[in-house]
Amino acid sequence: MRQTRSVRSSRIAHAIAAVAGGLLSTLAGATAAAAHPHVFVDARMQIIGDKSGHLVAIRNIWWMDELFSASVIPDFDANANGRLDSDELKAVGKQVKQSIAEWSYYTFLSHGADDIAMQPPGDFDVIYSPSKGKLLFTFTMKPKHPVDLTKEAVTFSVYDKTYFVAFDFPDEGRFELKNLPDKCRKQFVVPSPDDEAKRWMSSIAQFNSDQTVPTPSDGVDFSKVLATRLELDCR
Repeated sequence: MRQTRSVRSSRIAHAIAAVAGGLLSTLAGATAAAAHPHVFVDARMQIIGDKSGHLVAIRNIWWMDELFSASVIPDFDANANGRLDSDELKAVGKQVKQSIAEWSYYTFLSHGADDIAMQPPGDFDVIYSPSKGKLLFTFTMKPKHPVDLTKEAVTFSVYDKTYFVAFDFPDEGRFELKNLPDKCRKQFVVPSPDDEAKRWMSSIAQFNSDQTVPTPSDGVDFSKVLATRLELDCR
């Protein structure tokens, strides 16, 4: 029985590692460039502010794909009743929250070249929809320091640096502004791989032969430049 529980624990770790963007054991040793998505997320982000134009928080709303959702149920169904009860859903949320902390919760905010530090989420809510056959993850993050959106444009994006998890924002409506001034303008950006490759090549062409080119560890940081993003300007 203990051996069975050990095997089950190992399976849980691998399932959560998938959400965390880690490689499964069968993919160990694969490079980031060779990796491709194995977990798919239908994503939404709420950008919450106040009437003075300050960023209060962002809320991520993720529908996980059916295959991943189905794989989680047997590992967390402690009472073996074929579904995830409220305490079991809380256990899923606790484990996922701990695991994806290493990856900054896949959530990145920046103004210009500077990243905006975010606090870890508080509650990590998980529900299961039998009709959809999917798990829904919802969590809120607040900036560590005040962010005045009326003074600087801010970029919001969600992506996995290892390419293991794919986050889909199919249209501009997936980035929802709440309680922000009416003057705020948003630009929905879906990068083109060819255009971004050309832009990167153009940038390194400016360096002399004796200069060190600041190349990301994967050659080109496509995980970032290819991420769908929202550029918000309330100036």
